[in-house]
Amino acid sequence: MKIQTVLVVVLVGLMGVACGVVPRSSQPPSRPVASDRPSTSSGSDTSTATESSTPSSADEAVQPAMKVSSLNEVKASLMQAYRDWQGTPYVLGGGSQEGVDCSRLVNIVLDDYFGIDVPTNTKEQLSVGNKIRRSAVRTGDLVFFKTGRKTLHVGIAVNSGEFLHASTSNGVMISKLGKSYWRNRFLAARRVF
Repeated sequence: MKIQTVLVVVLVGLMGVACGVVPRSSQPPSRPVASDRPSTSSGSDTSTATESSTPSSADEAVQPAMKVSSLNEVKASLMQAYRDWQGTPYVLGGGSQEGVDCSRLVNIVLDDYFGIDVPTNTKEQLSVGNKIRRSAVRTGDLVFFKTGRKTLHVGIAVNSGEFLHASTSNGVMISKLGKSYWRNRFLAARRVF
């Protein structure tokens, strides 16, 4: 009986959760197909978070499938993603325009608009790309926040002062990184481009 209890505790601890405290199902939620959204143009959790300065295999595994020629191009695509998703309500574990959570939004935007595959939960996303300092955040970087004792939040920098994310209170929106709420909860930033 004691071994079963320990096993259950270990398994529960291994389940990653993004932006909340309810574990995800093993099946990813459906998401809108590219044809359901305007086309984009290439021109225009429950975890105690700690940063690791040691590169992992995930650091090397995430490479953009699409090369971007400028940060303006990245910003234009992120603004198109914002227009496509703006106001979509926050739903923990959601992955469609009916409702989406922060980590799934990051996963969808990077995949659909840039061809970059990242994990679907915040804790795992904290290991992708390269670690960068807060002062070096630029368009396209992932920004992470510790929003509660055991909860994390993630978004994508639209420029050095704003980020796109799925807010629990207002749905998909752009917020200012300098706002005291976000500034005081900033945890890490990762570069995936």
